[in-house]
Amino acid sequence: MKYRLFLWMIAALLVVAGCTNDEIASEQPTPETEKGKITLTASVPDETPQTRLSLGQQAGTLNITVRWKAYDQIRFFFKQGDVIKEGTPVTLTPDAISDGGKTATFTIDIPAGIDGNAAYTLYAVHGSPFISLDVAGKINVQVLPAEFWTLTNLNMVPIAGQVEIAAGASIGTINFNHLGALQCLKIKNSSNTQLSFIPQLENEEGAKWYYAFSDPNAPFYDLIGNQVSYAEKGTVIGSALIHLNSGETVLCAQWVMPIPNAAVPEIKLRIVPTHGGQIVSVNSKPARANPMQTGKAYHLYALWNGTSLYFTDASLNPPPLVGNLMHADGGTDFIGVVYSKGDNKVYYNSTKDCYGWLGETLLGTGAEARVAIDGNNHPHVVFTTTDGKIAYCKHNGTAWSTEYITTNNEGACSKPDIAVDNDEKAHITYTDTEGQIGDYHNLPDIMYATNRSGTFEKNVIYNGYYSYTEKMGYYYDKGSRIAVDPSGNYYIITHQRWQIKSTSPSPDSNYYRVVIKTPTAGGVSSSGTDDNCDIYDLEYVTWDKTIKALYMEENTNRTATIEVNGNSASFVNHYNITTTTAVPHSLSCHGLKANIAGLSGSNLFVKCSNAGTPVENIYSDITVKDGTRVAAVQIGIGSYVHVVYTDNADSRIKVMKIASW
Repeated sequence: MKYRLFLWMIAALLVVAGCTNDEIASEQPTPETEKGKITLTASVPDETPQTRLSLGQQAGTLNITVRWKAYDQIRFFFKQGDVIKEGTPVTLTPDAISDGGKTATFTIDIPAGIDGNAAYTLYAVHGSPFISLDVAGKINVQVLPAEFWTLTNLNMVPIAGQVEIAAGASIGTINFNHLGALQCLKIKNSSNTQLSFIPQLENEEGAKWYYAFSDPNAPFYDLIGNQVSYAEKGTVIGSALIHLNSGETVLCAQWVMPIPNAAVPEIKLRIVPTHGGQIVSVNSKPARANPMQTGKAYHLYALWNGTSLYFTDASLNPPPLVGNLMHADGGTDFIGVVYSKGDNKVYYNSTKDCYGWLGETLLGTGAEARVAIDGNNHPHVVFTTTDGKIAYCKHNGTAWSTEYITTNNEGACSKPDIAVDNDEKAHITYTDTEGQIGDYHNLPDIMYATNRSGTFEKNVIYNGYYSYTEKMGYYYDKGSRIAVDPSGNYYIITHQRWQIKSTSPSPDSNYYRVVIKTPTAGGVSSSGTDDNCDIYDLEYVTWDKTIKALYMEENTNRTATIEVNGNSASFVNHYNITTTTAVPHSLSCHGLKANIAGLSGSNLFVKCSNAGTPVENIYSDITVKDGTRVAAVQIGIGSYVHVVYTDNADSRIKVMKIASW
């Protein structure tokens, strides 16, 4: 995943503790302590960027601050030789707390069995729901993590301290250190409805980076031996339902004890709402090379928009998609895109809200990718591999599969395009430098392949060659475009240069045109001796069951319908693009209206319908990244065209939604 590190470290050692609800009160030491008692001052370390207890966020920082709170309870354990005794717990009173909650002073009884006139070790624990002395020589503190709670309600944050008490001493100071770390999650609800949920972090491989429940055992940390072991006894910490209204943001946290030397794996966020199924984040936080450290807080950010759950950065905006757009197509409620990152690889991603992206898939190494979404919302992608094959990738709703179309002979394939019929069968056109051989001078051929029979069958649609015997040749150098009707009949357009060899010293004659091919018919556009024609896109229009082409003819960019009469095909019902600087890339049809996207110079160009009138716009404030494509996409049957492009300013793939009716 190409997002920033999954956890954000912010604080140093978590110090003097109280549970989230508790802050320690301070009784000032008395000049004379009664016999059999000891007066302790519990202190926190000096102020540094750190996490301290009662839990709250320090304004303007990521620091989670911790202070003693009144009515915190601290448990004490005395070790003298092999004898371990538990003392009477102390509940801090408000006047016990001093120095803004950083220290607390109180008196405790020395239990029977501990000789106050001899040295002993004093252990103190706060925030653990269960402490056991069942195992000889151990003080076992349960370190089972709780679920996420809102930060102000998190009340299970185990901290501990120890101090060596000299023989006969009646006053001591003890510093508390945190036994674990905080995983903090700030989540925003940008949907229109309340979200009530329980959040969880998970790793798909099941690996844990912190000590967790292992049925029926819970983890315990021995304060004496400083080791973790598992035992059946324990107290399970219940989950907390978090309520998040529309537009609200909440900071919640989970206490965990890191496993030493366990690197944090790639993780996802899962939320369990009160209604409906579980929701898993569409993106992940990448693995961290280093393990978590005790005493630190790690920050995650997430956004729920009513449709998808995302990990984000601190802005709480959906993660951007950085890439070089090659093509896009629309399903009933989403847009699928194919793109590269300047790394000779092809990626697929999709968006439902035209804002956040649902997850990146690496399809392979190559270029010239095109995508088609079938009637069941499954994406089909073709692209040219680095070794001259056509890769065909299909998602069946569960997983991707890949097949390859190879050259007919010893050539190389390139410039693919794809359409999908009602049976989810692929129809692919592409160029093969040796689709057909045996001609006097072999040239690239235009091919057609389909898997309607179950496996791909290939046919030469236009044979490129030059014959000195015939004194003429056919050149197909600009690729081809394809569309398919519901019956599975293909329509292909390509650019043709027809050359006639001169019999005199004068130059050879060249004629340029767009040619049309269907299973039963063929045809050509008007031609000229200058190369004033080109091909851009081809689409089946469900509204009137026609095939519409976007192409250049007679140096004019236009759309037209392909009409078939018998064995003859032709362009009819032309509509010109009047912006002379426009270079169209993509066609999307809604009803009888043709929406077009492309470039004017380096700026975004769009032609769409406004109240039935075609309007052409150059967006001078949007510069499209050089070498990338622009796509016009229709989602479902809505009255909007969605224009997808790569912004030159930040290399992000963006979607512009434009009303078209």
